[in-house]
Amino acid sequence: MSRGLFIGRFQPFHNGHYMAIKDILKIEDEVIICVAASQLSYTISNPFSGGERIEMILRSINEIRNKVIILSSPNTESNSMWVENIIDTFPPFDKVYTNNTLVRLLWEKRGYNVSEVKFHQKEEFNGTLIRKLISLDKKWSDLVPAETRSYIKEIGGERRIKEILNIEEKLRDGAV
Repeated sequence: MSRGLFIGRFQPFHNGHYMAIKDILKIEDEVIICVAASQLSYTISNPFSGGERIEMILRSINEIRNKVIILSSPNTESNSMWVENIIDTFPPFDKVYTNNTLVRLLWEKRGYNVSEVKFHQKEEFNGTLIRKLISLDKKWSDLVPAETRSYIKEIGGERRIKEILNIEEKLRDGAV
């Protein structure tokens, strides 16, 4: 049985992530989804907590749930210790899936095979764009699975993103 590790922040979980997981499962029997930077939340780049991101994913992958393990990993000051922590605390896996150059280098250094993730419609299915669209009250809901959209609305995620952006703009302008 083969198992891949798919690393991402999932801020928020979107249709591109979902399609990437489906693609990985064409190659691997199972996939571990690593919610990275799990300690970060309530910033414009990371508005959702680790637990909220896990919930988004859980709700959105119902039909493939039996082939997916979802775990989280906080960032550490030492990149190599971050890799070691995952190796020590996650179930074993055969290959790492990422498009992040630093993450690829770290895992290759440890001897793992690393593959790029095929992102579908990357220009549209992009967390930065989705957060920006939310902050501007523009249409974003078709870019995420219906379950993720419902959850973001349930937790007041749209309002949170707008308020965080407002706070960060005031900080940047020295008004706070």
